[in-house]
Amino acid sequence: MSTLSQLGLIITTIGVGLLDVAFFHLLTHAFFKALLFMSVGNIIHLSSDFQDLRKIRLIEFCYPVRLSFSLVANCSLCGLPFLAGFYSKDLILELTLSQFSRTIYIFFMFLAVALTVAYTLRFVVMVMMGGLMTSSCLAGQDNDPLINYSMAILWPLAVSGGRALR
Repeated sequence: MSTLSQLGLIITTIGVGLLDVAFFHLLTHAFFKALLFMSVGNIIHLSSDFQDLRKIRLIEFCYPVRLSFSLVANCSLCGLPFLAGFYSKDLILELTLSQFSRTIYIFFMFLAVALTVAYTLRFVVMVMMGGLMTSSCLAGQDNDPLINYSMAILWPLAVSGGRALR
């Protein structure tokens, strides 16, 4: 749902004529979404391949590296200030508000961003605070260097990639 929501935001941005801004959001989206896919894939793997959020609960001290990468990617997806997603989403919302008076465009833009924040917060709350404790949480390893290095390469792009491209 996250990718479809972001593609909808990009298509709506193209629809209002902001082609450069839509491409900018596509690039920043690629930065934080790659990190998000890797970190969530690792969370699924570490939780005995459960994909049901009700059955996943990873405690912060069990997997601090994976959860910190996932948290940064999710915060960037939400558009928290000074992360990659903030620069593109803020620009989209700002230009839409300043250039267009049609309330339907403005409504859908803000709805897309609000829904993104809602399902991202649901994910973070359910994975870090809810769900059942899986048996693999205590047996899993958070020190696979290949995966950690791969996510460490994507982390600066998810944090400052939007500022670098701007």
